[in-house]
This record gives sequence, structure tokens and C-alpha cells, in this order.
Amino acid sequence: MYGDVKWYTKGAGPPVARCRGATRAHMGCPHSPVRQPGLRWAHVGTARIQTLYRSVTAPMRRRQSRRGFTLVELLTVIGIIAVLAAILFPVFSRARASARRTRCLSNMQQLGVAIETYVQDNAGFLPPWSVTHPGIAPWTPPPDPIKNVADPSVATWDTAIMYALRTKELLICPDNPNSAARSARSYAIAQYTQRPMTVSGGGIIALGGFRDDIPAPQKTVLLFEKGDNEPGAWGDALGQNVYQYHDEDMPGDGSGYEDPDEFPMWHFDGKNFLYCDYHADWVARTSYPFDHQPQSGDSVGMCKDWGRIADGGDWPDPD
Repeated sequence: MYGDVKWYTKGAGPPVARCRGATRAHMGCPHSPVRQPGLRWAHVGTARIQTLYRSVTAPMRRRQSRRGFTLVELLTVIGIIAVLAAILFPVFSRARASARRTRCLSNMQQLGVAIETYVQDNAGFLPPWSVTHPGIAPWTPPPDPIKNVADPSVATWDTAIMYALRTKELLICPDNPNSAARSARSYAIAQYTQRPMTVSGGGIIALGGFRDDIPAPQKTVLLFEKGDNEPGAWGDALGQNVYQYHDEDMPGDGSGYEDPDEFPMWHFDGKNFLYCDYHADWVARTSYPFDHQPQSGDSVGMCKDWGRIADGGDWPDPD
């Protein structure tokens, strides 16, 4: 016997006492047998077994307890998240802008299909920029406020092709920088696609020209991004310079490239164009047709006058 523990050799042991409300495996029972290697039974006192239980389970409880983050660790994690955000946010923003540019190009391609339908239905003539108020010299705008809103008394090029287009949504560019971007017609027809005619009294009107008269349709702009008025409005239906984005504001320095702060680009640093062969493309501000200067002294980007350059017009020459 050692202390209050009695050891018995294998095959011998005390009679097992019965404890009400406790099983033989219950740790609080003084008569509970405990298995030991090489021995049959051990009779252990309650206090000793509770001390043994606490000494075994204490390290486990310490391992299971969780230590909170320190301030340095939290700041490190926040710094890593900030760096990742600074890297990824511009990427996501550019991806969204690229998607909007692609959507705008898709709009233009569908506008090209509608215009081609109109040309086939009208003996090869392009749609007139304004059926009801076509005067350009002098201008013959409808009275205010009809000038800048859709009205049944006004019929512009987009109204003329609507039977083939069927939805005004295709006339809206999601990146229009103007104030009414969400509802504005975002495309103007280039004036050099409109054939000028002198009317009685000396006034000049412009109506859609014969498409096959244009010598380089793959380079001749048909539609470009300009506009801050709703579809069907007379204002902004016509454009004379590809730098324009609203009204008749024209570049006027006559040399080099125009200031993008004065004439904002719509997609990255460029614009989308639809050409007279009905293909659409995005062009950077440093490329044709932004650098097109058909006549000496003209501003760059001109698309105003019908005809070849040799005849005083603004059409690009064939390659």
C-alpha cells in the first residue's frame, strides 16, 4: 500500500462496490476502477483522480484558447487590403469602361445596318440630316423650345431610319460626357455626307447624298459621337467636325490636335465612329480622322463640305 492507493496484481482485486447514481467509469466515484498497463485494477481516491484530471486537461484548455490580433497585425492586414484595392480597382474600372465602349460600338454597327436598309430602300441615297428643317446657309432651326426636343413637326436622320432601327436605346452611348447622357442621342451625322442644294432665295439646304459618289467610304465618317439632346431633336443632329461633342462649337486653332479639356473624348482618349461602308471602329485622339485637315487653314477633324479635296470638299482621298 502506498498512500491511499492500493495496487493489486493481475487476477486479484477488491470486491467492486456499488455506487448509486454513478457508473463504474464515473471519475467522481471512489470505487471506480481505472485501467493501468500490466495491472488489473487500481483503486484511486476521489481527490487524487480529480487532481490528475486537471493536470491532464489544463494544457488542452490552454491550446484551445485563442489569442486576439494585436494592433500591428491588424494594421498590416489593412495595409495589404489597401494595396490590393489600389491595384485592382483601376483594373475593374477600365474593364467596365471597355465594356461600355464595346456596347457603344455595337450600337453604331446596328445603326449602320439600319442606314444601309434606308439606302437600299431609297435608291442609294443616305438619310437626310433633317427632312423638315434642312437649311444650313442660313440655318433654319425650328422655333424654341422645339429646337432641342423631339417634336412631331421635326424629322431628323434618326427619325428617318427608325422604321429599320425600332428602338431609341441604340441611339444612346453610356459614356456620353454631356449633361443629358442617359437620355441624349449620342451620334451626329457628318455634314459632308449631305449634298448641298441652292433653293429659291439663295438659301442652301443639305440632304442625304448618293452614297456611291463617295470615293473612299471606308475612310469617310458617317456618324460620330456628339449630342446632348433627345432622339428626334433638331439640335446636334448634324456635325461638322469630329472633335465636336455638343452644339456647333468648332475647333478653331487651325493646327495640331485640339485640347481634350475643351473637346472631351468619350472612350478613354478617343471616340467611336461609323464609316460610310457601315463598319464601326474606335479611334485614338492622335489618329485619323482627328488629324484630317483637308484644306489649308482648316481646323483638324473637319467633315463639313461635300466633295473631294481637289474640288474644295472635305472627303478623304482614296488610299
